[in-house]
Amino acid sequence: MLLRFVCCLTLVAFASLAGAGEPKPAPPGPQHANVPPMEFDSFILVLLVRPPNAPELPKEELDKLQQGHFDNMKRLAAEGKLSKAGPTEDFSGRNVRGIFILKTDSLEQAKEWVATDPTVKAGRLVPEFMKWSVQKGTLK
Repeated sequence: MLLRFVCCLTLVAFASLAGAGEPKPAPPGPQHANVPPMEFDSFILVLLVRPPNAPELPKEELDKLQQGHFDNMKRLAAEGKLSKAGPTEDFSGRNVRGIFILKTDSLEQAKEWVATDPTVKAGRLVPEFMKWSVQKGTLK
């Protein structure tokens, strides 16, 4: 019985080794020759961060700044400069209060547009700029 078991194990081992030297065909993969390269649209993404040293202001003044902030966003959108904007719930601990997506890939132009925001002018929010690329036509 033991001899039969050893013979079976030997046959299995030889069968495994016999096919080890033969190249195996590669599994079929995607056809890359006919796929056009992906095209991108670029935007400037602005993080609006509340700095630790933001000036304390009376409620009436804060309300006025907030209304000016909204009015400025509406103006930028109407001028075709602002694609999307909104508040954030920041889990990073950095106190990111909102995001602008600007329809430009020019950092200088983005800085000029954001500088018109009353909350930025007052030092209540500090902008951080990033160039952001998305698949062409996916963000309107």
